Order: sequence, then structure tokens, then C-alpha cells
Amino acid sequence: MIVFLHIPKTAGSTFQFILENSFGFSACHTNHTRRKIFSQGDFEFARKFFPRLRSLAGHNLIDPLQLSVPDAFYMTFVREPVARVISHYQDSVVLGTSRLTFEESLHRGGIFENLQVKLMAGTRDLGLAKRFLEKCAFVGLTEKFDLSLHVLGRIIPCKLNLNYQKRRIARDNTIRKTLENDSRMLEMAAEFNQLDIELYSFAIQEIFPKLCAKAGLTPSDNAPSFEKFTSDLKPKFLLSKFYNKAFRVACKLRRDNNAPATRD
Repeated sequence: MIVFLHIPKTAGSTFQFILENSFGFSACHTNHTRRKIFSQGDFEFARKFFPRLRSLAGHNLIDPLQLSVPDAFYMTFVREPVARVISHYQDSVVLGTSRLTFEESLHRGGIFENLQVKLMAGTRDLGLAKRFLEKCAFVGLTEKFDLSLHVLGRIIPCKLNLNYQKRRIARDNTIRKTLENDSRMLEMAAEFNQLDIELYSFAIQEIFPKLCAKAGLTPSDNAPSFEKFTSDLKPKFLLSKFYNKAFRVACKLRRDNNAPATRD
């Protein structure tokens, strides 16, 4: 079973489309539990809801190794941390979820401070995050997305339809370009994401080359693109979206039923 830790702004939405378009109603989007951390109990509930469950994917698969999943194929994509945090900040402003300046957002921490390490390890523990990458059957690089898919296609034990259309593309990159041209902001972003920078260096120097070699490729290969779709209106993908909406409703009912009774 694929367990995909979706780190925000690493092309994870595009890859999640690949999973959903490959597995249809056997692909579970764990964010629909509306829980900060997808637990073992959530997994057991998902197994009952999804017939022939083939994949778990979401932002809340924090410290995925703590889950007991049979025949787990752990995987994730990582991205250069300064670029990731700038993209994440721009997205938060455009979507209206943040009114803070970039500097204020960095000082507040949370999703703008060492997020890749914190999602993999459950805390700011670089060692645990590296251990997760070592345990992963696949680690892709956002900057080499298509090459990563070629590697994945050669080592994964199941068949995936790797063709895709890019999702969650920024239509206005004014904020990103402004920050990228501000050396002070770049230095500050790096300062607040030192653990992620070390983790990313470990991924590109140690993990990704080994996976490429296993697939008979090299990190410098120029791989053909799988970006072949002009629309995401694909039957299996649409079926997955519909079924996951039903899963979201089921998760809400489960939370309501498990909520402690209140006194009058």
C-alpha cells in the first residue's frame, strides 16, 4: 500500500492526482479526516470505508512510520526549502489565509519553519526525518519531477498511470518574485529553515542518487515529461473525488459520534 506524505508546495497535488487517477475509489485522501495527525484508528476506519484500499495521501500523515500499515510503500517529494517556503507564503496570501508579512510569518514558525522535517519526524528532529527518508521506498525531487516519476515507475511494485496535468499552479507570482529579489528575505528564510536545508541536502546527495541507480538512471538524466493531459476530467479521478467527499462526511459523523457528551 502506498503511504504518500504530501508536503505542501512540493508538487504533491499533481502527484495526488496521479494516485487518484490510477486507483479511483481505492485512493484515500487523509486530509478528509479533519485531524491534525492521521492516527492508527483513522487508518482502520479508512480500511473499512475504502474497498481494496491502495493508497493513503495527505498533509496529516505526520511521522508516517508510527502507523502500522501492511506492506507499506512509504514515499514523499521534497523541495529546496527556501523556494518551498516562499511558494507556501505566496499561496497563503493569495488564498486569504494569512495577512502577515513574510518576516512575521517566519517568526511565527508553524508551516513556514522547517515544515519538511516536522512532518516527517513529528517534531524538529533532523535525525528522525533522515531516518524516514531512509525508510522510504521512494523520495522524489520537485525540481526533477518528471525524472522522479520515471524512477518511481521503474521501482514501484504496482502499475501507475503517471500522466498528469499540473495542479495548483500560481497564476500571479508577484509575491514570489519580490521575495526572491530581496536578499535579506532569502537569508531570513534560510535561517528559519536550516533543518530543512540539511534534510534536503541529504535527500539530493544520498537518497535520490541511490534510487536513480536502482532504476537504472542518473540524477542528471533529461527525462521525457509525463505532462500529457490538458484536463483532469478523467473517470477514475472523478470517481475518487466523489468517493472521498463521501469519506469526508463519514469522518464527520464519526467525530460527532465520538465527541464527549455535554452537560445541560
